Amino acid sequence: MKFEIVNIDEFSGGMAQIYSVMFEDDDMTLMDHFFEDNAQYGEDLAEMAKKLESMGNDTGCRIQFFKENEGAPGDGVVAFWHNRMRLYCLRIGSACIILGDGGYKPPEISAYQEDELLNSKAQQMRRLAACINKAIIEKDLKVGEDGTITTTDFIDLDI
Repeated sequence: MKFEIVNIDEFSGGMAQIYSVMFEDDDMTLMDHFFEDNAQYGEDLAEMAKKLESMGNDTGCRIQFFKENEGAPGDGVVAFWHNRMRLYCLRIGSACIILGDGGYKPPEISAYQEDELLNSKAQQMRRLAACINKAIIEKDLKVGEDGTITTTDFIDLDI
């Protein structure tokens, strides 16, 4: 399965570039799916959108906005969160994040692994991060100091 990395213009700005993943056979990004699937949490989503816009235009993607170590050591997978909502992403420094998908974390669980849906979203982001990190190492994908991503083609999700 192949995917591309899509700039989210409504959130990106002078301080950071905000991206999401779109699979070859889909017309929506993973971020779009997150917002659509969790519409019942409108206030939390509105707050998350406001924070994402602020990251792009004012603050950059500071590490304190994320819960670290949501993936394998050193892979960059983090959770962007507000209240009980979790959005898994790949943080590439303070100028670039790639948003995946996520969901609501019920109060009765302490770790995403205890919830089937959250676990599947986090594992998906871990697989995507492995492919993206491999593409960076192999120079098939480049991330500029300003967070701009350049790539020539779709990336294969082969891991």
